[in-house]
Amino acid sequence: MTTKRGAEAILCIGSNCGDREGNVASAVKWLSEILIDFRHSPIYATPDCHGGQREYMNAVCVGLTDLSSAELDALCKEYELRMGRDAEARAAGDVPVDIDVVVFDGKVLREKDYQSEFFRKGGTYVITEFAPQSYAFP
Repeated sequence: MTTKRGAEAILCIGSNCGDREGNVASAVKWLSEILIDFRHSPIYATPDCHGGQREYMNAVCVGLTDLSSAELDALCKEYELRMGRDAEARAAGDVPVDIDVVVFDGKVLREKDYQSEFFRKGGTYVITEFAPQSYAFP
């Protein structure tokens, strides 16, 4: 009997307002409930990549899913909205939580994020610890 493995997804989570660490931890918990064989980096701080003054808390996660990348992304955006990432927050530069599917089924979907410090810091941990055969940063 062959078991379907599902597609591997690597996601980045960030928050720059409120209880930043708590927001990221809540998103990690939520993702652990929708992804199979879920793993994540420790939560860590990075500067604002857009030059702002607010430090971000981040984490990178990896897991398997039977969803398409578009379906997974839509679920993430729904979660963001439920957590307060609405038009008003965006206009103020507030990011209660941001979740992006950076790599899906071996394909980099968000090249700019993939090359960024905020992804590489946690991504290096996740890729080294949990997916060493699949990915390597250039």
